[in-house]
Amino acid sequence: MSKQKILPIAVAVASVVIIDGAQSALYVNEQGTGETLIYPFYSAQNGNNTLINVANVSSGHKAVKIRILEAQNSQEVLDFNLYLSPEDHFSFSISATEDGGAKIVTGDNSCSVPAIPAGGAEFSTLKIGGSLERTQAGYVEIIEMGQLDADSAPIIDTEGLADASRAAINAAAAITHGGDGVPANCSILVDAWSRYSGVDGVWLAESKTTNLTGESEFLANWEGGGLYGYATVINVPEGTSFGYDALAIADHVAMGATGSAMHYEPGDIRPSLGDTALDTAAIIRVGGAAVSMDFDGDYALEATERIQALNATIMATEIYNDYVTDPDIAASTDWIMTFPTKIFHVNAGTPIEPFSKLSNGQSACEPSKIGAVNREEGESAGFDSSSPIFSPAPPDPSNDLLLCYESTVVQFAEKSALNAENIVVGVNGLLDDDDGWATITFDPSFLDGVLGTCEGATIKTPCTREIDAGDGSLLGLPVVGFAVQKYVNGNVGGAGVLANYSMASEHRSCVAGSGSTANTC
Repeated sequence: MSKQKILPIAVAVASVVIIDGAQSALYVNEQGTGETLIYPFYSAQNGNNTLINVANVSSGHKAVKIRILEAQNSQEVLDFNLYLSPEDHFSFSISATEDGGAKIVTGDNSCSVPAIPAGGAEFSTLKIGGSLERTQAGYVEIIEMGQLDADSAPIIDTEGLADASRAAINAAAAITHGGDGVPANCSILVDAWSRYSGVDGVWLAESKTTNLTGESEFLANWEGGGLYGYATVINVPEGTSFGYDALAIADHVAMGATGSAMHYEPGDIRPSLGDTALDTAAIIRVGGAAVSMDFDGDYALEATERIQALNATIMATEIYNDYVTDPDIAASTDWIMTFPTKIFHVNAGTPIEPFSKLSNGQSACEPSKIGAVNREEGESAGFDSSSPIFSPAPPDPSNDLLLCYESTVVQFAEKSALNAENIVVGVNGLLDDDDGWATITFDPSFLDGVLGTCEGATIKTPCTREIDAGDGSLLGLPVVGFAVQKYVNGNVGGAGVLANYSMASEHRSCVAGSGSTANTC
């Protein structure tokens, strides 16, 4: 890939869009609030701790799903229901356990179901074959499930599990914090999802009916949005930290949904990013213009249509960011490349485009190509077969880069800036210069035929990496992430003087399209 090809940077897909009417189409809100939040990375590896934060800036009482997924194949390691009152904030940390796994710990008073023990809740290995180490890195989803009715009669405490010793308050009042910062009564919500003495709590009983959701005391009509989130990764032994903002998807729920549309039982795999309540239409920005893409009727499965709508908002043909590996300052750079919808494309009998390979339960490797430019506009990549091999090494030392995991760490230096392992692919052997900027492209035309035929050969041959909304299509892969740079100042003297530094920088991108979404990169 030539320098001339990758220099022009088109406007990123993730752009603020002003939409007339609520829930007309989903979009990435650059102002940072929405109904769905995606945190591209967490780590509890090698001294890392990750602090996850979510805030409700709306006037609504919200039920949300917090789901933690491991990096290799997006398998759940923990999820729970969280109930946020207006202007509420919830935070928890992800840290390592003594046996090599990970857990969450919180001192927050907001109501969760199940209640999080004082010592924390350890991540499950049930879906990953007992591998504790796989739980130590991944990403986080927070999905709004519904909105409680502040004016509802108190139903969930008075039916099935009535307790005369506590006040007859509704769920919205139960989760509201008092002057002491403590919600009125979180146990009311726990009981609503519990079974005691052969009797189901109200929400548990309702979840076993046709609608599969707990409905009592929820608004009749959906009134979502107003969530924002951010994360901080801290390594205490090294004295480093960096933070990033969660990606916010606004108007994710389709028009006409009820306020309890996705209020599923705690521990349920639902709601997912393909839930029936979510929209099949998206608003994206292409070439400076807001463009609508509606996938309704374009795929055999409605769940695929909803996933493709979300894909459209984060689709990228090329990704751009800086790298610094200068040995004089012991610099290192990692790029986080997270594909939050990949699991919906690679775990069936045939891969669904834009992805091309099926998962083996641990990985599904997607070819890409990396190019680099130094800070003086010179090409900075050695692409011949005589280049030094890098560690960890791909099948051959070329500029074809395999991204195998749902969250992959691309390591530019000899050491990982994140102290990451297991999900790392190294590229240091491909770089001729210590500093510069790089591009990763998913465009099949630059992959020298390595993309080949979609496994199963029932979709497209060769794979085109396109998502198609009828009158318009986009080329690439749906990806989110950022770069992390770490520096070590070896010249700092004096005991207790901080000498390690780190920072995060969000990826820039360009998406190519045709038809109504025509654009070039």
